[in-house]
Amino acid sequence: MNLEPARHYWLPTPNPGSGALARHAFRGRRWERQSSDTTVCGVEVAMATPADLDWVTAPTCAECNRTLISELNAHT
Repeated sequence: MNLEPARHYWLPTPNPGSGALARHAFRGRRWERQSSDTTVCGVEVAMATPADLDWVTAPTCAECNRTLISELNAHT
């Protein structure tokens, strides 16, 4: 029985519809420089190396955050 929650990482990515940046969570240990992936909240997004300012200005995706908190609470 694995008592450790699944790993995830965060990355600022553009919203497919609006282009606005948000910090989304992704399953895995780290970004492997893939060009796209599905977020924890279920959105397929393009991925690229973020600028330093992107980390500061992009808000955290509330749905990704809620999902991870729910998973953690269910796990403990």
